[in-house]
Amino acid sequence: MSLVDSEHFPLPRILVVDDSRIVRATIKKHLGIAYDVIEEADGEAGWQRLLDDESIQVLISDLTMPELDGLGLLARVRSAGDGRLYFLPVIIISGEEDDATKQKCVECGATDFITKSTDKTEMLARVAANIQLAAVQQELVIARTEKAQEIARDSTTGVSSSNLLMLQMEQSMAYALRHNSEVTLLLLEIDHYQPLKQKLGERLASQMLSLLAKLLAAKLRREDTLAHVGGPQFAIVAPGTSLSEVRVMADRLRQGVAAARINYRDERLTVTASVAVANSWHDDTHSAPALFNKATTRLYGSIGSDRILMPDENVNRLPVLSLADALLMLHKGQQAEVAPHLPALLTSLQPLLDLANAEYGVDWSLGFLSDKV
Repeated sequence: MSLVDSEHFPLPRILVVDDSRIVRATIKKHLGIAYDVIEEADGEAGWQRLLDDESIQVLISDLTMPELDGLGLLARVRSAGDGRLYFLPVIIISGEEDDATKQKCVECGATDFITKSTDKTEMLARVAANIQLAAVQQELVIARTEKAQEIARDSTTGVSSSNLLMLQMEQSMAYALRHNSEVTLLLLEIDHYQPLKQKLGERLASQMLSLLAKLLAAKLRREDTLAHVGGPQFAIVAPGTSLSEVRVMADRLRQGVAAARINYRDERLTVTASVAVANSWHDDTHSAPALFNKATTRLYGSIGSDRILMPDENVNRLPVLSLADALLMLHKGQQAEVAPHLPALLTSLQPLLDLANAEYGVDWSLGFLSDKV
């Protein structure tokens, strides 16, 4: 019995697409000793074989073929949106094509060229080198993806990491600055966490944080970002959210933690959390680190547990509320939240009133607002 049992260790598969039976036979003769060579006679058949057979590791294609030529096949392979095909080595049988044709092939994604006169030794070496290069590229992509996930996700809880939190805060702050909107940060900390951790131990404490993370995530909106800052702290970025809305959100999160069923050795543990809120408008804060510092200072500025710590409302620095958002809030019954914005909202209607005055001969005026805006 040979050392390599092809039934258990199948040879790497190569697809040769060429309308010349002689060329296909020559390539198969050169490569058949080390590879499982399969053939198609035109580009369309080759494309279908690539879609159907995920074991193909290299494509060798002629340029001039019926149905679908080599450049068309190459373009389909690289634009398919399939990672397997994107990294698939494609070797063009170049013949006597000029440099412009070769450059076009490179631009379309060809990885190498051989001629119809390339000898066996060189052809084997070219194919082996391309397979190895593709494997290295795929390993690099996997490593980058894993690294990105590691940076973006917290290993203890599975929610966003502090790195992703700061990125999201910076993006939200930049958007709010352009659109005259606001960003709110909620910093939630499990009260008396160290005694809990000592009682539960490292492993069970991590499990508790993971459970609480899932509970918190279920109570947030899709546009909010939940992150595990570290230890007993979670943070939530809530873009475009007013203080009154955030107070409701904070209370919902606080109550959710208090209602969590966490048992330890037949004992139900009492777990509470405190929530500190910072708001870019009311705290007059213009950067992500400054907003985070405001929330941290507020959280540790007093002693207690099971609390919600809000900033003072800065009535002189209300964000501009769009008319569409105001109508939506009124529909939700939030008249009290809209009222402070009423002068600015009515003033924004002045062009519409001017048109109504001109068209209908009415005499609508917003003069009474002169001392309110």
